[in-house]
Amino acid sequence: MLLALALVLAAVAPPEKAPPAVAVVPLRSLGVPPDLQRALQETLRNEVAALPEARLVPESALSSALAREPDCESRIPCAAAAASKAGAGQLIIGTASALGDAFMIDLKLLDARSAQELGRATHPVSGTRDALIETLHAAAVELLAPARYAGALRIDVPEGKGADIYVDGKAVGKAPLAAPIPSLTPGQHTVRVAGPRDTSRFVEVRFGRTTDVRVDLAPRPPDRIASPVLLATQPSAPARPLRPPTLRIAGLAGLGLSAASLVAGIAFHARAYVTAGDLNRREEQNALSSTDLAAYGSIDNDVKRARGFYIAAGALGAIGGALLLWDLHLDHLAVGPGTVGGRF
Repeated sequence: MLLALALVLAAVAPPEKAPPAVAVVPLRSLGVPPDLQRALQETLRNEVAALPEARLVPESALSSALAREPDCESRIPCAAAAASKAGAGQLIIGTASALGDAFMIDLKLLDARSAQELGRATHPVSGTRDALIETLHAAAVELLAPARYAGALRIDVPEGKGADIYVDGKAVGKAPLAAPIPSLTPGQHTVRVAGPRDTSRFVEVRFGRTTDVRVDLAPRPPDRIASPVLLATQPSAPARPLRPPTLRIAGLAGLGLSAASLVAGIAFHARAYVTAGDLNRREEQNALSSTDLAAYGSIDNDVKRARGFYIAAGALGAIGGALLLWDLHLDHLAVGPGTVGGRF
């Protein structure tokens, strides 16, 4: 009887919904070396294949469908039609851009039948190839499993027992919290602790990780001020000749030039990013022409100029700081140990 009932329930139970078939179209490269571009493509395919929320379409089937028209992967309607012909319900297209040591991964999830955008993941990344792999994993989860695209936040308030804690303006409990706060979207969040001294922090939450933040509510100790009586009884130091402020002026000038070089470097880097973004959009629209070759060269030149200004800013800042420290050291020698006062 029980066996018959189980068979009936199994027959009427709705079948589990199969995960969507997803095709990964070859990434378009913008300044990325060919070997790295192929490695990123293979990594993205592996990340999609590892997700239980998706079923990866075989690369051979997609390649055969894309080969029916020249340059099909660069045109969204053609790529979507090819993915549908290969048996995919969705497809991922994207661009990998490089500006010096910095990369930009821009991926889109599209419906294969309508070519409509279902989601987008754009992540800047710099550093090692391991950082690129981690970024591709995060992007794949963001597109195909958005419910799992989250991080956690552990908030420690050592001397704030009972203080109200807010994250992005929403109350999450009182200190101490028993467990980390889960399911936070990766990115910037605001933490505020309302205690004897309201304190706020900006915190960067990373995908798949628990970020720790410590909020100290202890009152700041008052500045120690010498007693007027003590000051009055201190023996006066012998007058010494004042030094010319040459070192101080040179140090401040070095720091000023360092700041100017840094601003110039940021300006050139920003112009390179804007140019790269414009080329990226034109490439998506299949509107590139031979006149755009000069723009690629200008990106490389701007990045080199930015690096030069960054190096100059670091050198000038180090020199200016060293001159100011030496000036303070000479002041200390001039005033002498055990005396009260100094040059301001």
